[in-house]
Amino acid sequence: MNNTNHNKNNISKQNDCTSEKEKVNLFCQSLLFLTFSLVLIISFIFVFSINNSPALSSNAQEYYYAKIQNENAFFYSNPIDSNENMLFKLPNTYFVKLLDEENTNFYYCQYSDQYGYIKKSDVIVMDGTPINPYATSSFRIFSLEGIGLYSSPYFNEENKLAEIPYLTDDLTFYGYKIGEQSIPEKSDVWYYCRLNTNSLYGYVYSVFCDQLTEIPVNNEYFSIIDSPIFGNADSPKGLSSVAMTFIIIGVSLPCVIVIYLLVKPTLLKDKVLNNKPKLKKRHGDYYEFDESDLN
Repeated sequence: MNNTNHNKNNISKQNDCTSEKEKVNLFCQSLLFLTFSLVLIISFIFVFSINNSPALSSNAQEYYYAKIQNENAFFYSNPIDSNENMLFKLPNTYFVKLLDEENTNFYYCQYSDQYGYIKKSDVIVMDGTPINPYATSSFRIFSLEGIGLYSSPYFNEENKLAEIPYLTDDLTFYGYKIGEQSIPEKSDVWYYCRLNTNSLYGYVYSVFCDQLTEIPVNNEYFSIIDSPIFGNADSPKGLSSVAMTFIIIGVSLPCVIVIYLLVKPTLLKDKVLNNKPKLKKRHGDYYEFDESDLN
């Protein structure tokens, strides 16, 4: 009698443990299902918002050309209006290539092989591609002792990038900047340039330079664009619907696999229990007959 009660208690405990495991398993499955649903909802919202973004309108362009319409337009290293961020004064009537809208005051742009920023108030955005967007000019070093190339328009040995020999003319001119007046009553203008022999960029003092190529007026003109819309192909705004579909599949597939791995043990367990042979109850010297065995 005691053995029978003991067996019943063990069976009851086993059933309780099985029930707890099933509850935990069911909870995990529910949690994964909710996570999967949430991922899908967020993905669809993401795709919908991008497809309806203004940047994807038919008027969006990867870049625009803008004509410089200011005698004091500067090319900036950072989108902050300060003297230290001014690299050089741009030649009026030429163009910059606008790559993006940086903030309310500046565009991110390209001038020749230089990348930086320009104030919106200094340019007019145009609908066209100029033949000669950038000015081309060069000059020569006319100092017997040569002259230094500096990272800023001041004679400072710490900012010296290179020494340019006498009569060097392999220099590309970009624009001017006011700096140190090294020689009294002489110019305080410095040239921002590229030393082509080693591709160094910096400033040289204009007093020791000559043969600067004259920059003619650029008369190219196109219709004006009042509100340019940029569509950057490298950003999510430029992704196609096919790419978006692959993103959703890539995000959702791991969730489906995890849910399957959690559900599979339960399915196998149910299958095993259903196929498990039923034990006949013994009553003394006979067995109880189960009518379900006839089916």
